[in-house]
Amino acid sequence: MASLVVGCSPAPKSTLAVERTEEGKARVLIAPCPEYDALQFSIFSKGGSVGFHSWAISNNAMRGQLAEIELFSAPTGWSVTEEGLKSIDAAESYTIHLDGSVRGRGLDGKISFTPDRFEALKPGQVLVRDGKGAKTVKKSEFMKKDSDRCTPD
Repeated sequence: MASLVVGCSPAPKSTLAVERTEEGKARVLIAPCPEYDALQFSIFSKGGSVGFHSWAISNNAMRGQLAEIELFSAPTGWSVTEEGLKSIDAAESYTIHLDGSVRGRGLDGKISFTPDRFEALKPGQVLVRDGKGAKTVKKSEFMKKDSDRCTPD
């Protein structure tokens, strides 16, 4: 008699993290992946008193690495493509999405979080994707090099 073992594959490791700066602003960190090209970035609000709005930027060169993005401020070489969202405050939740690639193969990042989770971050902590939500981890853990999360499916 044959038996069948069914298991779940582990959740993909986070390629994005959100940290709270000393000034209380949001900064998105991008995992250190060699040969990663960050192409487009967006944040969407959902619900609450702000409704659905977004802020988005695009890499003018459509290639090149990026270590972090200060929300609502386009990095050098990037252009703002949507400006409907101005801050993190009254929405029910936010979703951040980064389109990118490694050697031409898609490797995207996504994280959803609530303002309460963001406000609760302490120095040295970041939010990373955990299923459909977010969990708090040490920034140093997120910043460790990990080839598994840098390999496109």
